[in-house]
Amino acid sequence: GAFLAFAAGCSGANISPEGKDWRLAFVQGQEGQVIFCSAEYTDLYPEAERADLSCRAENGSLTIAGGKEEYSGTYRETDRDKGAVIYTAAFGEKACMMVCSLTERTDGDEWTLVLSSEEYTATFYAD
Repeated sequence: GAFLAFAAGCSGANISPEGKDWRLAFVQGQEGQVIFCSAEYTDLYPEAERADLSCRAENGSLTIAGGKEEYSGTYRETDRDKGAVIYTAAFGEKACMMVCSLTERTDGDEWTLVLSSEEYTATFYAD
């Protein structure tokens, strides 16, 4: 625990999904096809259904909300390297893998949060 936190601090980027306003970019089905996307991606994926979801991660609890629906789950860290942190997440009986990463770009850094289950892969971005 403490050593891992110290080691992560030394690697430069302190990668964590906490304290960020995650916005859904798109959801892909098993074959990789985009089935849901946010308003900013409708030009790229005209066949996809529109979805506006947000995600919050705080102290091991995960909340995905959109419209009148809200899903609550949990997550715990399972692995970490320089560019990403991997978590196991669960929404009730459904387990999934969650990966938080930071992409450094010349026009600003971009945070990415990807939730993957057997059926879907959801990609969220934060500033």
